[in-house]
Amino acid sequence: MTDFEDRVRRMAREAMSEIGREGDEIADVTEPPGADYCVISFANGEVKPIEIAKPLGAGESQELDDIRRALQYRFGT
Repeated sequence: MTDFEDRVRRMAREAMSEIGREGDEIADVTEPPGADYCVISFANGEVKPIEIAKPLGAGESQELDDIRRALQYRFGT
């Protein structure tokens, strides 16, 4: 597991609870080899995965905002 995967996994679980969902709904977070993004996949196969771009100098709060926004869009909250 890369540092980026670990950070996205942690922030995605935090963001899920903030939008009223369970962090356990996240099945996996993977960074494909050589990629500049992570893919968040969900335990429910009907929910499409989300790609989160690796930030270019953004702080952790900006990363969390981006992840939260993506999750809100995916779950319609």
